[in-house]
Amino acid sequence: MSADSSVFHAFTIKANGIIREIISDVGVSVPFIATGGIVSDKDVNIHRTKGLWDTGATGSCVTASTAKTLGLIPTGKVISNHAQGQSTVNTYLVNLYLPNNLVIPNVRVTECSDANSFGVIIGMDVITNGDFSVTNFGGKTVVTFRMPSIKVVDYVQEANDTKAKIFAKVQRNDRCPCGSGKKFKDCHGS
Repeated sequence: MSADSSVFHAFTIKANGIIREIISDVGVSVPFIATGGIVSDKDVNIHRTKGLWDTGATGSCVTASTAKTLGLIPTGKVISNHAQGQSTVNTYLVNLYLPNNLVIPNVRVTECSDANSFGVIIGMDVITNGDFSVTNFGGKTVVTFRMPSIKVVDYVQEANDTKAKIFAKVQRNDRCPCGSGKKFKDCHGS
C-alpha cells in the first residue's frame, strides 16, 4: 500500500458519548489501477457498505455476501483465527474506498461471516499504514484517520512538552501548578 507522501487524506467520525464500535462508510471493488483523477461509481462497480474498524484484526476482510455481490474470484485459501475458533476461508484481492476519496488498491482480504451492520472489516493491515486516533473529551468521541502517516503522534511526549512549558514559568517558592498546595521546590521542582 502506498500513497503520495506530498498529499494525505483524512477523515473524522464524531459521536456523542462513548461509542462501542467504529463504523464508517466504505466501498469495495475488484482491483484495478486508477489512472489520474478520482474514481467514481460510474467508472467501476463499487459496492458501498459499512466498514468496522477493528484493531484486533490482523488483516482486513469482506463478508461472504459482499464477495458474492461483487462476484469476487478467490485468489487462494487461508486458515483464519476468529472468535468462533478457526476456519479455512477464501482470500481475495480488492480495492478499498475509505471516506474522503482515499483509495487503497490491491488489498489482500479474507472472507468473513456475514454481519448485520457491516460488509467489510478494516484491519491492522490498513490501519497501520496511517495515523489512527480515538479520543473521548467532553462527552464526545472523535475517531480520526489519515494516510499516509505524516508525523509521529506521541501523547507521552506531548504531555512532557506541556509540563515543561508550564513548569518553566514557576518560581521555586510559588505554589506548584499541579494543585498539590505545596511549594514548587517541595513538589515537582524537587
